[in-house]
Amino acid sequence: MSIDLLVDQASSHHREGRFDLAETQYREVIDTEPDHWGAGFGLAQLLIRINRFDDAIRWLTWLLHNTHDGASVHRQLGLAHACKNQLDIALRHFQKVLDLEPDNPATLHVIANFQQELGRDEDAKATFRRALELKPLITIPAVQAPPDFRALFVFAPGGGNTPFTYLVEQAGFESNVVSLLADFDYDIEGLRSHADVVINLIADVDQSQALLGPAQALIERIGKPVVNHPRLIADTSRDSIARRLAGTPHCHVPQTRFFSAAELEAVRSGDVQPPLSFPLLARPAGTHGGKDFVKADNPSRLDAFLTRHGQCGHYLTPYVDYRSNNGYFRKYRFIFVNNEILPYHLAIGDGWKVHHATTNMANRSWMQAEEQRFLEDPWQVFGASQQAALQSMRDVIGLDYFGIDCGLDREGVVVMFEVNACMLVHGNNDAFGYKTVAVERIKRAFHSMLEGRSK
Repeated sequence: MSIDLLVDQASSHHREGRFDLAETQYREVIDTEPDHWGAGFGLAQLLIRINRFDDAIRWLTWLLHNTHDGASVHRQLGLAHACKNQLDIALRHFQKVLDLEPDNPATLHVIANFQQELGRDEDAKATFRRALELKPLITIPAVQAPPDFRALFVFAPGGGNTPFTYLVEQAGFESNVVSLLADFDYDIEGLRSHADVVINLIADVDQSQALLGPAQALIERIGKPVVNHPRLIADTSRDSIARRLAGTPHCHVPQTRFFSAAELEAVRSGDVQPPLSFPLLARPAGTHGGKDFVKADNPSRLDAFLTRHGQCGHYLTPYVDYRSNNGYFRKYRFIFVNNEILPYHLAIGDGWKVHHATTNMANRSWMQAEEQRFLEDPWQVFGASQQAALQSMRDVIGLDYFGIDCGLDREGVVVMFEVNACMLVHGNNDAFGYKTVAVERIKRAFHSMLEGRSK
């Protein structure tokens, strides 16, 4: 078989997810022709895709000294280091890309996000502004021409947005993304011409409170139908959600409270009594997932956590034991799209802090079978009273698109963990193929909602 045909076959396997076959054929090409740039680059991209980042970095470093396309290699090196959370190294590689491809808006956006993550806020703001001046909109084309309609997504640079990448993949509509800076002079007519419907992605009050007012002003100037209006987001902090949902029938809503750094310091110093009973869950405001999120069973444990993270405000929440009768913890996620309540996943773990990606579900067939049953018919798990609780929460929250993480206690009462529009929906379910139907159902509902609003 010729080298060119081998490369073509490897690339085809790569695109279609047959990674073992692709790797074998890329390596066969390299064994025959060690300096084959395309095979080496394709192999490096594949290694990143399957999370073998160190192997990818070794190949890319070699390619960097044997290449006619330094920008592409630096871009992949930046991606690999970012996947390893080596953001300072990733930033240096993307800055090299910019040196080779000056004024590339996409690269500028990546650099600005890294700068923000590294705490270089002023640098990030300047980089975002430069990207906006070069190209106000990033367009994701529809899969057809002409598109069914045009959607404008309003995005907060570096701060707490609704994850939307999966939702707009392979869409019949055109997606246009505008980054919001509070003092930028936008071409309103230009934005309006790219918007049959406007989707506000700014979803985390703690990270982006200052942008909600400018977002509302911009969106109202555009004057098109809106999904997740900023004024509805403004009242979705963790403590506000807890207050608003208190008293929901057949639902236990732990009353989360926000404490400033000064208030927490007064508690730690003994000047005031602890405001809530232990055990408590603690997390810095503006954070999500399991990082920097602890269960404090006593004041000393809370004090140790705050010593590491005490320079910002925190949310404290009374801990609720939601362990099931068989000893496992179950966290259910629903995505609310318009008037639909759609199951997204069931995460099962042996500890209180349950996240699907960190459970042992990939190795437990009974857990996968249980999740699949839930996804196929959630109302066999959530009966009439639990479903009514979810519907009541939906009516109170009032957003067009958001998610809820919750559990069920041993009496079948819904235990509410989290409600916001920041929850991730993605299609990377290689180890859980049965999830595909559920996530595609959410995507279709999202498309249908936008289409309805666009008319």
